[in-house]
Amino acid sequence: MELIKEIEQVYLSWGYLIVFLGSFIEITPMGWIIPGGLILVGGGFYAYGGGLSLYGILVAGWFGAWLSFILAYFLGNKSGAYFIKKLKQEKNAEKAKLLFSRHGPVILTTSLMANLTRFWVAYISGAQRYNFLKFLFYSAAASLAWTSLWVVVGYLAGIERENLEKGIAGLGALAWVFAFVATGVIFLKIRKEFKKFKEG
Repeated sequence: MELIKEIEQVYLSWGYLIVFLGSFIEITPMGWIIPGGLILVGGGFYAYGGGLSLYGILVAGWFGAWLSFILAYFLGNKSGAYFIKKLKQEKNAEKAKLLFSRHGPVILTTSLMANLTRFWVAYISGAQRYNFLKFLFYSAAASLAWTSLWVVVGYLAGIERENLEKGIAGLGALAWVFAFVATGVIFLKIRKEFKKFKEG
Protein backbone atom coordinates (compact mmCIF):
# COMPACT_ATOMS: atom_id res chain seq x y z
CA MET A 1 0.00 0.00 0.00
CA GLU A 2 2.83 2.36 0.90
CA LEU A 3 4.58 1.50 -2.36
CA ILE A 4 1.44 2.39 -4.36
CA LYS A 5 1.25 5.73 -2.53
CA GLU A 6 4.96 6.45 -3.04
CA ILE A 7 4.64 5.80 -6.77
CA GLU A 8 1.54 7.98 -6.80
CA GLN A 9 3.53 10.90 -5.35
CA VAL A 10 6.13 10.49 -8.10
CA TYR A 11 3.39 10.52 -10.75
CA LEU A 12 1.63 13.51 -9.19
CA SER A 13 4.92 15.46 -9.28
CA TRP A 14 6.37 14.30 -12.59
CA GLY A 15 3.61 12.25 -14.24
CA TYR A 16 3.39 14.03 -17.59
CA LEU A 17 7.16 14.07 -18.05
CA ILE A 18 7.48 10.41 -17.00
CA VAL A 19 4.76 9.37 -19.46
CA PHE A 20 6.27 11.48 -22.26
CA LEU A 21 9.77 10.04 -21.77
CA GLY A 22 8.45 6.50 -21.28
CA SER A 23 6.55 6.48 -24.56
CA PHE A 24 9.36 8.32 -26.38
CA ILE A 25 12.05 5.82 -25.32
CA GLU A 26 9.73 2.84 -25.90
CA ILE A 27 9.70 3.57 -29.66
CA THR A 28 13.49 3.84 -30.03
CA PRO A 29 15.81 0.85 -30.58
CA MET A 30 16.58 1.11 -26.85
CA GLY A 31 12.91 0.61 -25.96
CA TRP A 32 13.70 -2.67 -24.17
CA ILE A 33 15.32 -0.65 -21.34
CA ILE A 34 12.02 0.53 -19.85
CA PRO A 35 8.48 -0.86 -19.91
CA GLY A 36 6.85 2.10 -21.68
CA GLY A 37 3.43 0.44 -21.77
CA LEU A 38 3.52 -0.11 -18.00
CA ILE A 39 4.44 3.55 -17.47
CA LEU A 40 1.41 4.59 -19.53
CA VAL A 41 -0.80 2.23 -17.53
CA GLY A 42 0.49 3.92 -14.36
CA GLY A 43 -0.38 7.32 -15.80
CA GLY A 44 -3.93 6.20 -16.54
CA PHE A 45 -4.24 4.55 -13.12
CA TYR A 46 -3.24 7.68 -11.21
CA ALA A 47 -5.30 9.93 -13.50
CA TYR A 48 -8.46 8.41 -12.07
CA GLY A 49 -9.65 10.61 -9.23
CA GLY A 50 -8.40 13.89 -10.69
CA GLY A 51 -4.81 13.94 -9.39
CA LEU A 52 -3.65 14.01 -12.99
CA SER A 53 -5.52 15.01 -16.12
CA LEU A 54 -6.49 11.96 -18.19
CA TYR A 55 -6.25 14.07 -21.35
CA GLY A 56 -2.89 15.42 -20.20
CA ILE A 57 -1.55 11.88 -19.78
CA LEU A 58 -2.94 10.86 -23.19
CA VAL A 59 -1.39 13.89 -24.93
CA ALA A 60 1.98 13.47 -23.17
CA GLY A 61 2.17 9.77 -24.11
CA TRP A 62 0.93 10.37 -27.65
CA PHE A 63 3.33 13.22 -28.29
CA GLY A 64 6.29 11.26 -26.89
CA ALA A 65 5.62 8.30 -29.20
CA TRP A 66 4.84 10.51 -32.20
CA LEU A 67 7.97 12.63 -31.71
CA SER A 68 10.07 9.47 -31.61
CA PHE A 69 8.53 8.40 -34.92
CA ILE A 70 9.18 11.80 -36.52
CA LEU A 71 12.80 11.88 -35.37
CA ALA A 72 13.31 8.34 -36.72
CA TYR A 73 11.91 9.51 -40.06
CA PHE A 74 14.32 12.47 -40.25
CA LEU A 75 17.21 10.30 -39.11
CA GLY A 76 16.50 7.89 -41.96
CA ASN A 77 16.04 10.79 -44.36
CA LYS A 78 19.45 12.23 -43.52
CA SER A 79 21.58 9.16 -42.86
CA GLY A 80 20.18 6.40 -45.07
CA ALA A 81 21.37 2.98 -43.88
CA TYR A 82 24.19 4.27 -41.63
CA PHE A 83 22.53 3.59 -38.27
CA ILE A 84 21.10 0.27 -39.41
CA LYS A 85 24.65 -0.98 -40.01
CA LYS A 86 26.07 0.75 -36.95
CA LEU A 87 23.54 -0.87 -34.60
CA LYS A 88 23.66 -4.18 -36.52
CA GLN A 89 19.95 -4.08 -37.20
CA GLU A 90 20.06 -5.21 -40.83
CA LYS A 91 17.74 -8.14 -40.16
CA ASN A 92 15.03 -6.05 -38.46
CA ALA A 93 15.45 -3.29 -41.02
CA GLU A 94 15.00 -5.75 -43.89
CA LYS A 95 11.78 -7.03 -42.32
CA ALA A 96 10.56 -3.47 -41.88
CA LYS A 97 11.53 -2.59 -45.46
CA LEU A 98 9.68 -5.58 -46.89
CA LEU A 99 6.56 -4.88 -44.83
CA PHE A 100 6.68 -1.19 -45.68
CA SER A 101 7.07 -1.74 -49.44
CA ARG A 102 4.07 -4.09 -49.53
CA HIS A 103 1.73 -2.39 -47.09
CA GLY A 104 2.97 1.21 -46.51
CA PRO A 105 -0.04 2.95 -44.87
CA VAL A 106 -1.20 -0.19 -43.03
CA ILE A 107 2.29 -0.80 -41.64
CA LEU A 108 2.68 2.80 -40.54
CA THR A 109 -0.59 2.71 -38.60
CA THR A 110 0.03 -0.70 -37.00
CA SER A 111 3.83 -0.65 -36.61
CA LEU A 112 3.67 0.38 -32.97
CA MET A 113 2.41 -3.11 -32.18
CA ALA A 114 5.52 -4.68 -33.75
CA ASN A 115 8.00 -4.20 -30.95
CA LEU A 116 11.40 -4.48 -32.65
CA THR A 117 10.58 -3.15 -36.13
CA ARG A 118 8.47 -0.07 -35.38
CA PHE A 119 11.43 2.33 -35.11
CA TRP A 120 12.93 0.91 -38.31
CA VAL A 121 9.66 1.28 -40.22
CA ALA A 122 9.76 5.02 -39.47
CA TYR A 123 13.48 5.15 -40.22
CA ILE A 124 13.06 3.41 -43.59
CA SER A 125 10.12 5.68 -44.40
CA GLY A 126 12.53 8.58 -44.18
CA ALA A 127 15.31 6.78 -46.04
CA GLN A 128 12.91 6.01 -48.90
CA ARG A 129 11.57 9.59 -48.92
CA TYR A 130 8.01 8.52 -48.20
CA ASN A 131 5.57 11.46 -48.41
CA PHE A 132 6.10 13.34 -45.14
CA LEU A 133 2.53 14.58 -44.74
CA LYS A 134 1.18 11.06 -45.16
CA PHE A 135 3.81 9.81 -42.73
CA LEU A 136 2.75 12.43 -40.17
CA PHE A 137 -0.89 11.37 -40.44
CA TYR A 138 -0.31 7.61 -40.23
CA SER A 139 2.28 7.82 -37.46
CA ALA A 140 0.03 10.18 -35.45
CA ALA A 141 -2.84 7.69 -35.74
CA ALA A 142 -0.59 4.78 -34.71
CA SER A 143 0.89 6.69 -31.76
CA LEU A 144 -2.54 7.76 -30.52
CA ALA A 145 -3.98 4.25 -30.79
CA TRP A 146 -1.05 2.68 -28.90
CA THR A 147 -1.05 5.34 -26.17
CA SER A 148 -4.83 5.29 -25.73
CA LEU A 149 -4.87 1.51 -25.31
CA TRP A 150 -2.43 1.52 -22.39
CA VAL A 151 -3.78 4.66 -20.70
CA VAL A 152 -7.38 3.40 -20.83
CA VAL A 153 -6.31 0.06 -19.32
CA GLY A 154 -4.69 1.98 -16.45
CA TYR A 155 -7.70 4.24 -16.02
CA LEU A 156 -10.08 1.26 -15.83
CA ALA A 157 -7.80 -0.27 -13.19
CA GLY A 158 -7.95 3.07 -11.34
CA ILE A 159 -11.75 2.83 -11.20
CA GLU A 160 -11.28 -0.38 -9.21
CA ARG A 161 -8.51 1.11 -7.06
CA GLU A 162 -10.44 0.91 -3.80
CA ASN A 163 -11.18 -2.79 -4.30
CA LEU A 164 -7.60 -3.37 -5.43
CA GLU A 165 -6.20 -1.71 -2.31
CA LYS A 166 -8.55 -3.67 -0.07
CA GLY A 167 -7.45 -6.87 -1.77
CA ILE A 168 -3.78 -6.01 -1.32
CA ALA A 169 -4.32 -5.06 2.33
CA GLY A 170 -6.15 -8.37 2.88
CA LEU A 171 -3.28 -10.33 1.37
CA GLY A 172 -0.72 -8.82 3.75
CA ALA A 173 2.75 -10.32 3.22
CA LEU A 174 1.47 -12.32 0.26
CA ALA A 175 1.11 -9.01 -1.62
CA TRP A 176 4.90 -8.66 -1.52
CA VAL A 177 5.21 -12.09 -3.16
CA PHE A 178 2.97 -10.87 -5.99
CA ALA A 179 5.05 -7.66 -6.24
CA PHE A 180 8.27 -9.66 -6.52
CA VAL A 181 6.72 -12.00 -9.11
CA ALA A 182 5.52 -9.00 -11.15
CA THR A 183 9.00 -7.44 -10.93
CA GLY A 184 10.51 -10.75 -12.03
CA VAL A 185 8.15 -10.97 -15.02
CA ILE A 186 9.05 -7.42 -16.07
CA PHE A 187 12.77 -8.19 -15.67
CA LEU A 188 12.50 -11.37 -17.77
CA LYS A 189 10.58 -9.47 -20.47
CA ILE A 190 13.30 -6.79 -20.59
CA ARG A 191 16.00 -9.46 -20.75
CA LYS A 192 14.15 -11.27 -23.54
CA GLU A 193 13.81 -8.03 -25.52
CA PHE A 194 17.52 -7.31 -25.01
CA LYS A 195 18.41 -10.79 -26.25
CA LYS A 196 16.24 -10.28 -29.36
CA PHE A 197 17.84 -6.87 -29.88
CA LYS A 198 21.36 -8.39 -29.73
CA GLU A 199 20.44 -11.31 -31.98
CA GLY A 200 18.72 -8.95 -34.44
